[in-house]
Amino acid sequence: MTAITLTGTTLPLSDLIAVADGAYVKLGGDGVARLLAGQRSLERALDRGDGIYGTTSMVGAFKDSRVSGDERPKYALRLLRSHLLGTGPHMPRRVVRTAMTARLNGLLTGHTGASVHLAHALAALLNAGITPVVPEYGSIGCADVGLMSHIGATLLGEGDAYGPDHEQPESAAALLTRFSLAPIDPGPKDVMTVLSSNALGVAGVAIAVADLRARLPLLLSVFTLSAAGFGAFGAPWETARLTGTETETRVARFLQDLCGESDWTPRRNLQDPLSFRCMPQIGGGLLCALDRAEETLAHNLSHADDNPILLDGRAMTSGASLPLALALDAQSLVLALCHYVRGALGRILALCREDLSGLPRNLTLEPGRQVAFGAATKLAADLTTSILRESTPTSLYQIPVANGFEDEASYLPSVARALTTQISLLAPLLALEAMAARQAIHLSNARPSGSPGALLHALKQETPLLDDSGPVSDALRSTETVLDRFAKAYAEAPPDAFRFPPPAVRESSTDA
Repeated sequence: MTAITLTGTTLPLSDLIAVADGAYVKLGGDGVARLLAGQRSLERALDRGDGIYGTTSMVGAFKDSRVSGDERPKYALRLLRSHLLGTGPHMPRRVVRTAMTARLNGLLTGHTGASVHLAHALAALLNAGITPVVPEYGSIGCADVGLMSHIGATLLGEGDAYGPDHEQPESAAALLTRFSLAPIDPGPKDVMTVLSSNALGVAGVAIAVADLRARLPLLLSVFTLSAAGFGAFGAPWETARLTGTETETRVARFLQDLCGESDWTPRRNLQDPLSFRCMPQIGGGLLCALDRAEETLAHNLSHADDNPILLDGRAMTSGASLPLALALDAQSLVLALCHYVRGALGRILALCREDLSGLPRNLTLEPGRQVAFGAATKLAADLTTSILRESTPTSLYQIPVANGFEDEASYLPSVARALTTQISLLAPLLALEAMAARQAIHLSNARPSGSPGALLHALKQETPLLDDSGPVSDALRSTETVLDRFAKAYAEAPPDAFRFPPPAVRESSTDA
């Protein structure tokens, strides 16, 4: 795997995910130069006697309590240990590696005041495959201090971490020794720099955005199978291509490129249920939310969110520790995904209704003798409502902490958890739609071509029809396996329509 060079500037999401999946990192020369300049600026500020929050002072409600020079090393350790407060299940290693990479790129901006030694130590952990154990709960999204502290503990040789080849955590000290790494001797602001970052919340959103963007072609391919089985009209796609928003246009063009004119024949008069007719709008809304979230992520990944930050040789108080823009964009993505899955459930139910689809009730192969898809709709409904429940706008639920001094929060980690939960539940729901579509196509004369046709062929070869002869859950698992394979193939060669930054594809009726 090619090593990823971090520069402190632009960090493409693809590079970030590559490190999450095990790629080595290198520190770009310009970034190291900026880091050294920031380190020297901090040293000069300390020599001048400047007040620096969290370094020459305590934090939160005790910000007015000063920390003298000889007390600072011990205070930094107390600061770290007092914030080792996470609880709950361990975060996935991919999320923690992503957070470490984001924090490392932030150091290379030169605005943190951190030492070069800290940057090399973080890079060494990543390249050795040592991943700190970080619990899931403990941050309200105004710097993940209670969770980033666990990464700091590993750097100091404290707490537990995962090794590259072990499923169970072990002593961080033992892991550092095994890989010939020494615990860091932190510089004046190194501990505060590790703590004062939203890297874990940013990481959770970044992985969700990357996963959803990679899955979008598969979502639309499965939709195309549903449209084929239902005998839906393609005219709304042409309308959206010519008159829709920019993202609606991209989705409509992709749908048109997937299908041939003779793949199926519409079976109704004039128009279809909205879950079919409005796919350019539903998919366009999801793509719009993805683009906005990734644009905001690009800023968060290339800027320091510390408080304070080093600018023009001064340590300046900053509000960048509140990543509200990203939290709101991620929350919009949560809502957009809710709309998509609601449409998926609508299509499953419509396919099962003989009055809407013109097919046997519940897609039975032998009407009157089989339940077929009837019971499976309950699972689809449960998955959908579970995804919809994640749409609560958590960023509004702020409770003042730190003796009232910290009275704002973004709850970015909570939003990232919501997205992660939604994506995990989306996989079986998408499989259910694919199963219903495949069964509907079996009962109709549809012959989808292109990549949907290839997907259909794989489903026919590897997954059973629902005829009451075997567990639905077995068919669901085999369908998920097929879809995962196709999702990976799409991710390796993503369609231009869904790349970021977005292509210029806007059209109008005059272009026809």
